[in-house]
This record gives sequence, C-alpha cells and structure tokens, in this order.
Amino acid sequence: MLDPVYTVLSLIIIVPLALFLGVIYSFLIRKLSARFQWRVGPMFRMYSDLKPLLGTTRLLQPLYDILKLYGKETIVPDVSRRRLFVYSPYLSLIFAVTAILFIPFPGMPLLSGVPYSLIIASYLLIASTLFSILGPVASGSPWAAIGARREVELFLVSELGFVLSIFAVAIARQSLVIWDIANGGQSIYLALLTVAAGVLMLVAMLGKLHIKPFDMPEAEAEIVAGPYTEYSGKLLGTYYLTKVFILYGLVALFISLFLPPLATSVLWLPLYLLAALVLVFLLTAVQVLNPRYRIKNAINWYLKVVIPLGILNLIIALAIWLVV
Repeated sequence: MLDPVYTVLSLIIIVPLALFLGVIYSFLIRKLSARFQWRVGPMFRMYSDLKPLLGTTRLLQPLYDILKLYGKETIVPDVSRRRLFVYSPYLSLIFAVTAILFIPFPGMPLLSGVPYSLIIASYLLIASTLFSILGPVASGSPWAAIGARREVELFLVSELGFVLSIFAVAIARQSLVIWDIANGGQSIYLALLTVAAGVLMLVAMLGKLHIKPFDMPEAEAEIVAGPYTEYSGKLLGTYYLTKVFILYGLVALFISLFLPPLATSVLWLPLYLLAALVLVFLLTAVQVLNPRYRIKNAINWYLKVVIPLGILNLIIALAIWLVV
C-alpha cells in the first residue's frame, strides 16, 4: 500500500501541475493552429524590442487570458436564475479538478487505484460538462439557450463514443480500476483494441473539447458566444479554467488507458509527455483541417462512425475476455 503521506502530497501537487500542463496544451493548440494557417500566434520567444513590455515568452498566454477575466467586472443578468447561474461555473470546475485526482501521472498513482476509479473519473468529467450546460440555461439569454441546446445534442453523441471506448478497454482488461489498466500487459488482441478504441476516444474528445468540426455550441458568427454569451468576469474565467483542466484530464486518461504503462512510473515521463504532445498535435490538425459542422451533420457523422466503431470495440473486447 502506498504511503498515505505521499498520496496526500501527490494530490496537492497534481492540481498546479495539471493546470500548468493544461495551459501548455492550450498554448500548443493555439500556436499550432496559427502556424498551420500561416499566422504567428502566441510567441515562444518574444521580439527583443517588446521584451521589456511583454516579457520573454507568451507560453502561459491562455493563463494570462483567464487571469485577465478575473480582474474584470462580473455581470449577472436580472432575468437569470441567479444561484444556478453563479454556482454552475464553480461546480463545473470542482468536478473537473476532482476527476484528475483519479487519473495517474508518471510517478504519482493518486487515487487511480481505488475501486471503480474509471467510473468515478468518467462520471466526474460528465458532471463537469453538465454544469457547463445548466449555467447557460439559467442565464435567460436566447443565444445562450441555443448554444446550450447544441451542447446537449453534441453531449449525447460524444458521450456515447466516450463511454463505449473506455468500457471496451475495461471489459478487455476485466477491471474498472485505472491503475490496473495502466499497468496491464499487451497482446495482439489488446493492441488491436487499443487502436480501435483509441480512435473512438479521440473522436469523443473532439466533441468534449469543442474542436472543429464539433465546435457548433460556440459558433460566434451565428450565436454570439453561444452558451457563455451572458457570462463575464470571474465566472467566464472559471469556465475557461475548467476547460484547461478537462483538456489535461482527457489527455491523461487517454494515455493511461491506451498507452500503458506510460502513466505508471516517473521513468516513463519523457515518453508520457511526448505522447501528450502527439495527441495535442492530432487534435489541432483535425481542428485546422475541418470546417464547422451543423448539429445535424455532427449527429449523422457520429451515428455513421461512432456506432460502428463502438460495436467493433465491443466485439474485440468480448473476444479478448473469452480468450483470457
């Protein structure tokens, strides 16, 4: 059994570490998107004449944007359901931060070894998304309502792929404990499942992170800022902060489930970070290469791709379970 003191220290350390890595991932998405489109984007190294004013790097630009929002006025609409409108961003953040405590990081198992940690982490991530829907619904804004409706429709189809991918792995590994899955060995069947379920998980991440072509809830040209139209100041900053933690959590969960044992030992840290960068690169490439879907197109695409992939994953998982 792990030292309780070490576990507590790990739980304390992982929150700022997850924030830092989530900010870096967000920076890379913005930087790579800009470079793919022949733009500069936020700069790794600032121009020498601007260093006295802007510093040497803008690597933490996503965090600066969030901190700027915390310094602005927070406006609560008179027509909103005030308590739900105000509390939803914080509850969404709490669930997102709690979820990462159940996902291992190299050298830090955290709470990934507790029974049913896979179910707990996935439910916490889902709960975080639900409160990103309830808050906008409570705002009383028609634009927020349209964005929230799109969010619900996208949520239903993206969560299907998310659940099918992670539980196919759970069936094949015969475990609902993330730490046990991350420490599992490999075989030909498991390698095949890793590819099929990994693709399905990647597709689900596109919807959960609102990456094109699945960014229709926040279509600025159509519905202002979508679900967050009425949010401002620290409440909007809290939602953006939640997105940073969700980005980290999904990347960490993907590596733990589909690239074992990279999340189990500090010796794997370089490969873990490399795998995270490759995953961020793939997400960014998909975003740059695709236009925004209409919600009807998104649902049809998920029905044509997610369900067949999900069925394939379940067949492979059941075959592994029978063989083992």
